[in-house]
Amino acid sequence: MNSRPDTAVFVDLENIYIGFRKEYGRELRAKELAEKARSFGGVKFVNVYADFGESTYPKHFKIELDNEGIHAVNVPKDRDRDGRPTKNKIDIRIVVDIFRALAFRPEIERYVFMTGDKIFLDVLNLVKNDFGKEVIVSGIEGTVAQVLQEAAHAYAPFVVESDYDEKLKGFIELMDELEHRILDGTYNYLGWKLIIDHLYESPEFGFADWGEAREFFERIKREGKILFKFYPGESREIEAYRLDRKNPLVRRILGLDAPAGASSRR
Repeated sequence: MNSRPDTAVFVDLENIYIGFRKEYGRELRAKELAEKARSFGGVKFVNVYADFGESTYPKHFKIELDNEGIHAVNVPKDRDRDGRPTKNKIDIRIVVDIFRALAFRPEIERYVFMTGDKIFLDVLNLVKNDFGKEVIVSGIEGTVAQVLQEAAHAYAPFVVESDYDEKLKGFIELMDELEHRILDGTYNYLGWKLIIDHLYESPEFGFADWGEAREFFERIKREGKILFKFYPGESREIEAYRLDRKNPLVRRILGLDAPAGASSRR
């Protein structure tokens, strides 16, 4: 028996992306999604479906998927005159492409459904029972319908293991410390160069050079979720940054939601 059957991966990005944000408190990276999709082995293609024009996703996300060799399928949602979505065509497109693979790619023996939405239960059962294909469901823990997990041959939780989360935690704690130093008069504001200098000089991050520290900072800026940019002067020539203390990850790491009397950084 072939231990690495030819595999196709179909990703319901909205389900995975929003679930990931709630679980990890940050944005999913295209590279992380690509690595997870290819981890099943024998992968012949990965299709990722979303309305990439939505503000849910960073503007660069589709391009980064393309750079990872992932087929990013843009499926715009129908909207009313006020711009509100009225119909989600993404699920239909995923099902159509699954049937297309069943019809024209008979060599595909394993189908990976990266979603937690039980709307795919019927097509999952069809792929498994009528076509005799192996089916795996993968999704964010706590977001995957139990009926999907039970119907598949296997369930593989979407788990990311990288040192990025540890560095992100350290960055939030560093920014919190620097913001306190504004309060005690050490700094007037936190400019990008000052922040990068501290990143580079802090041994816990392990950056090989200043450029690597800057790349890390620029990535956090691109994700645009834990930092606010503002202009402390009258002109827009000076950029300053502070933590978004409403962000769930920031609040969790700094213990801002800890019960009264519990240990916290604030």
